[in-house]
Amino acid sequence: MPYLVVTLAVIISRVALGWMGVRFSFAFDWMWLSDQADLRDRLLETLFFTHSFPPGMNLLTGILLKVDSTRVVAMASWVFAALGLVTINSLLYVFRAAGLSTTVAAGLSLAFSLIPQSIYFENLYLYEMPSTALLLLSTALFHNAVKRQSFRAWFAFFSVCLAIGVTRSTFHFIWFCAMAGFGAWVSRPGARRVLLSALLPGLLLFGLYAKNYMMFGEFALDTFGPSNFHLATLRTLPVDVRDAWMAEGALSKFASTDVYSPPRAYLPFFGTSENRHWPPQLTRLEQPSSGAPNFNHWYFLDIHRARRVDVLHFLRRRTRDYVTNIFSALTDMFSPTTEWHPRSGTAQSPHDQHHQVLGAYVDTYNLTHRFPIAPVGPYLFLPPVWAWGVWRGCSWLRRNDADARARGALMFVCLFQIFYVVAASTMLTFFEESRYRYQIEAMIWVVTALCVQTLWQARPSWAGLKRATAAVGLASGGR
Repeated sequence: MPYLVVTLAVIISRVALGWMGVRFSFAFDWMWLSDQADLRDRLLETLFFTHSFPPGMNLLTGILLKVDSTRVVAMASWVFAALGLVTINSLLYVFRAAGLSTTVAAGLSLAFSLIPQSIYFENLYLYEMPSTALLLLSTALFHNAVKRQSFRAWFAFFSVCLAIGVTRSTFHFIWFCAMAGFGAWVSRPGARRVLLSALLPGLLLFGLYAKNYMMFGEFALDTFGPSNFHLATLRTLPVDVRDAWMAEGALSKFASTDVYSPPRAYLPFFGTSENRHWPPQLTRLEQPSSGAPNFNHWYFLDIHRARRVDVLHFLRRRTRDYVTNIFSALTDMFSPTTEWHPRSGTAQSPHDQHHQVLGAYVDTYNLTHRFPIAPVGPYLFLPPVWAWGVWRGCSWLRRNDADARARGALMFVCLFQIFYVVAASTMLTFFEESRYRYQIEAMIWVVTALCVQTLWQARPSWAGLKRATAAVGLASGGR
């Protein structure tokens, strides 16, 4: 019943937002998208030769184009609306499983559905909403699997983990193995069942890594990783130092070219775009259908490898600067999510239309980031809340009660995802971290809500205060 009520409330809110003028933002010129004609007519071939970015969103886009290329925007909006419902219902499940009452869980879930970033990402064709919905769904499925301890429940969990892994490069194969290892540990003596259920999804995910290794020489889901790391290192290097390093041959010839430069900017380095070893998907400088730069060009195979060497040189020579960059990225990580895009506040922002409708509400909501310290606001208290979660989770896991152990396992999954995403997003890239935070925003809410509930339950009652006051008064009178 609570799921039905929450679902209806979210649908009504979305209808109201549509009536107010909020529109779904869809574009084919995102750098992670392949050419639409290739996705529609040669989907499997295009996915096979995709190397720069994870294939998940290209797969979704290709399916939508094949179903009806004339209504792809409408269908994408429906998919994202459904993902929004998955997000909120999964969050409601997690809140209740963690120990909150149904009323409080439903209220917080609805509140989460109405925060500006939820509305923004639900109406933007970007991988943020799919990865968030899948991560929350996997968290709910993990708790369910720990309680039921059935092969089917664990297989459902790992299947969603596979979907996450092919959608977002943050969730590396190492993350998948960590999920399998933790699931096996909390399921003793049924660890074998957990590992067997992870086998097929794990092999499929591993197969994508192996394919990229055999085809492109990179054991990774995407090859753009070194360029992301370049943002966290050399992007902040003073120009005179960078040029001096390039002059001495310590950096590659690509070091002075911006990471987001299109392949045409690298044409002088290579002389030609042609390459008989690769199909058209990797040799075009621009996408034929949209004219957008082709960031899946074969140039980037060499460029990303060169940038990896550049990054390693920076880490050896400027380790202290890298640590400073991490702390700077942490500040950005917990700044307002609605301002993640470099062109926020301009007509070039992907959320420009959304802000035109909801600007006053968004600006008011973002005031919360000013106290106690701008721009992180209440996220300043996340470290002690996270540490409390570790203590509380340990206390639940030590119990013999199955429900308590499942609750402890759920707590640690949330804590791990928070730590993992924050660490990966601040150590391996730079810029747009506040967007990455949305993936684990709901889990921050879960841990914080449990901490607040514990503090509230530990407060002295009014009756207790009166008795204590009376006792102090009597003692004072007696003296």
